[in-house]
Amino acid sequence: ERDHHHTAWEWFGYGRTMALLPLNEGQASAVITLPPRQIEALLAMDEVAFGEAISACFEHRLGRMQPVATPQAYPLVGVYADRFVGERSALIGDAAVGMHPVTAHGFNLGLASAQRLAQGIVAQQRRGADIAA
Repeated sequence: ERDHHHTAWEWFGYGRTMALLPLNEGQASAVITLPPRQIEALLAMDEVAFGEAISACFEHRLGRMQPVATPQAYPLVGVYADRFVGERSALIGDAAVGMHPVTAHGFNLGLASAQRLAQGIVAQQRRGADIAA
């Protein structure tokens, strides 16, 4: 009912994290992290009840919301590589650590790993050593 003005919102609350991500005109992607039983109950709702529940979760900031696609559930897990370095290679960013995007931890870890790799390369270069060693 209300325009999102191309603004993304994110909430960190007790027991849940939520994000509203603007899409095309009049549409937004709603991302909610909840315990498995609460997600199951939400997904079991018909479209009208689901829309009302999502609208309430976001305190009606965009007014009455209704689904335009089938709601999906994804496990809130993190994954990481068994090894981060190999001969003349290193994994950084999402290749090294995969995390649920709602918290932006994966992005932050990706930036940190790129910085650490760059610092290591510069240090090796300053010593006149092989930068891939």
